[in-house]
Amino acid sequence: MDWNELSGPQLKILREAILRSFPTVARFDMFLSDELDKRSASTEVGPGSYEQQIQAYLINIQAEGWTDNLVDALQRLRGRNPWVQRLPDAIRAAGTSAPERLASPSMQLEKIVQGGGFADLRIWAQSLALVSAATCRIEFPAGQPQGTGILVAPDLVLTNYHVVKGQLNHLTSSADIVCRFGYARDANGLDEGTAYTLASGEAWTIANSPYDDADTRGVGVANPTSLDYALLRLSAPVADAKPIKVAQNTALPNAELPVLIVQHPAGTPQALAIGKSLGVNENGSRFRYDADTLGGSSGSPVFNQRLELVALHHAGDPRSEIRAAYNQGIPISMIVGSLQSKQVPQFWQ
Repeated sequence: MDWNELSGPQLKILREAILRSFPTVARFDMFLSDELDKRSASTEVGPGSYEQQIQAYLINIQAEGWTDNLVDALQRLRGRNPWVQRLPDAIRAAGTSAPERLASPSMQLEKIVQGGGFADLRIWAQSLALVSAATCRIEFPAGQPQGTGILVAPDLVLTNYHVVKGQLNHLTSSADIVCRFGYARDANGLDEGTAYTLASGEAWTIANSPYDDADTRGVGVANPTSLDYALLRLSAPVADAKPIKVAQNTALPNAELPVLIVQHPAGTPQALAIGKSLGVNENGSRFRYDADTLGGSSGSPVFNQRLELVALHHAGDPRSEIRAAYNQGIPISMIVGSLQSKQVPQFWQ
């Protein structure tokens, strides 16, 4: 996404995010001076209402080619503002436009551009609801969010190794871990969901694989045997959720095709982020995409546009603290291969 080529509707969204972040022109001018070493908006664009000044200012800086710098600073300073958090997804959504009217009866519609195909809307929506029910917030102690997990069998949850690293290394107790299913907001308000504990003793951990140093340093290529996953057993099967289908041979989406992540970003109620595939790393051990995530999203399911599970989200670009070049997950086919090598009883297809 090129921040310096935003359409009118996209500029409107960015303008609204700025207005929600800085309620007065004085605060915005201070932001420009302190964070970007720029002159005040009114100096650059002249008189007018605050909203009019922001609009004119955005048009100016887009022409000058540094809108991305402004967005970086905005995310750095106001990253907790909901309008700023949702900004990339909202900008992408506003980037789509209706097809032009046919100029003559002889013109024909083109075929699929991206090759993603179509889906029956209601069936797709029902599938998404099933995914929602099978995605949980991982907490320890109860009520304190740590990550996200997915139900892959009636009593099995898949998440990242690094989410429960302390428990796997016996530094803290697994008895404190809670998997909260159904923690989401709908038209009726916030549903607190249902909390499930893990199996007692050593039965709670089925298999795991640690992450690679390359995942945190941003240098080198992750070893394909270091897959950052943990398979956990619950104390009882989940009553109101159908496990997410895990298939060994589901192909990763080609570059530019849609990617969807159901997650608990920053521990908040369940959310959906949509982005596009960026392909794989050098040895295929990591799948990359530009869908947004936050702390608390670790262990989230990554889907293609047919809502087939393709990866387990685990990390972002370790080289960027402000606006990452990518997020990444572990291909689900590699996790299944690891589970097979560990002789885990088969639950996948």
